[in-house]
Parts: sequence; structure tokens; C-alpha cells
Amino acid sequence: MEVLARTENTLAFRPPQPGFGTDHIIVIPTQHVSSLLDLDDDLATELLGAVKQAAARAVEQHGGCQVLTTLGDEQHNKHLHWHIAVGAGVARFVARD
Repeated sequence: MEVLARTENTLAFRPPQPGFGTDHIIVIPTQHVSSLLDLDDDLATELLGAVKQAAARAVEQHGGCQVLTTLGDEQHNKHLHWHIAVGAGVARFVARD
């Protein structure tokens, strides 16, 4: 695991085996928070700042990125985490005429 940034309450890192994308960063709160729905406002501000910093780095290095988190049945890991991913394997939305 490559740690990219750490604050008192957040951690941004590249996982040892990226789940998707050619570059994949995960941002988590260091204390346990089950999901976005359980996040308190003070920690939300700090965590969103960490996500913003990681996303800005991805945009600077790659020109763009996707930022996402999952909830409910779609959330397989029951610790809040944000994905910042770029490149192959990232969902692409196609404009329809």
C-alpha cells in the first residue's frame, strides 16, 4: 500500500491491487464509519477535503478521474471509502442524442 496523504482523521492510499482503473486511490476516515449515511458533518468536511485533494492530483496527472462511493447492498466493504480512479476499467457515460 502506497500512502499518498494522511491527516489526523483521513488516509489516502493506492491499494496493493487496484480494483479498477489504471490509477486507483482510496480515501478513508481513520475511525470506523460504516457508510456515507453515518458520516457526521465535521468529519465529512475533512474527508471531502482529502477526496478533493486526491482527485485534483489525479486530474493533474491524468486529465480526469471518477470519484465514487457506494451505499447499502452495493457496499461490499462496510467501512466508508471513496474511490478516485482513472483509465481503463472506469465507467464511461455515453451521451445520447
